[in-house]
Amino acid sequence: MSKILLCIVFVAFVPASIAGNQAISDADGECVMDAYSAPDDYSGSYPLIRPHADLAKTIKAARTGDIKEQRNLAVSYATGYLVSKCMEKADYWYRLAAKGGDEVSKSWVARRDMFYKLSAGPECMESACNIFDDGMPQFLSITVDQHMKYVAPLTINGVTVTGLIDTGAYSLLIDSDTAKRMGISLEGAKQGKATVASGTSVATLTTTVSAIKVGGITLNNVEIVVGQPGSHILIGMKVLNRLKMTAAGGQMALSK
Repeated sequence: MSKILLCIVFVAFVPASIAGNQAISDADGECVMDAYSAPDDYSGSYPLIRPHADLAKTIKAARTGDIKEQRNLAVSYATGYLVSKCMEKADYWYRLAAKGGDEVSKSWVARRDMFYKLSAGPECMESACNIFDDGMPQFLSITVDQHMKYVAPLTINGVTVTGLIDTGAYSLLIDSDTAKRMGISLEGAKQGKATVASGTSVATLTTTVSAIKVGGITLNNVEIVVGQPGSHILIGMKVLNRLKMTAAGGQMALSK
């Protein structure tokens, strides 16, 4: 009997970040018992009694030291895919994968640590909030969204919008309403045409802006194609080719 009680006490004091895959976030942000779901149950409306076979395979491999699966498990916890969302668990598995040499995980950990230091530091305003020193590598870590797409904050002239990372797009495409809101001058812009998804040809204007930011990454002298009102904001290959890009396991890392 004493041995059983000893085991119970020991398990109770195992930290959530070490215990493996048994945590979700409660109202206070602490991790409690996991809830599992099927791959097509994005809202978690139909919880499973045990992990789906895909998640079970990932957990087993991650625990035996598979770096790629450690990162994949981290992504699951960060996004709530197959298992309830828990950033403490995501942090644990990302750090383990980063320790093993995974570059995407290293970027995620560095970004998380960077923003933690920023939030714990003194208050700042505007340019004083620039967390990148001159010559310091710039990077952005993006987790795939519920529609299995990657989106990133795009800033021009101090105005920030959400852009879709689109490797099928050639240029940086912005609709005319957004371009106006950003204060992008179209004087002297080159006229052209583009074919949209419906197959319709629409008029475009191409110009160059002095600088843009994708997340915290700054690029100078960037060509922009301005399209019709209401069109999607696409971050295409003319921007992405100027960056180092890796994507795996639902996580994308962009760096300069």
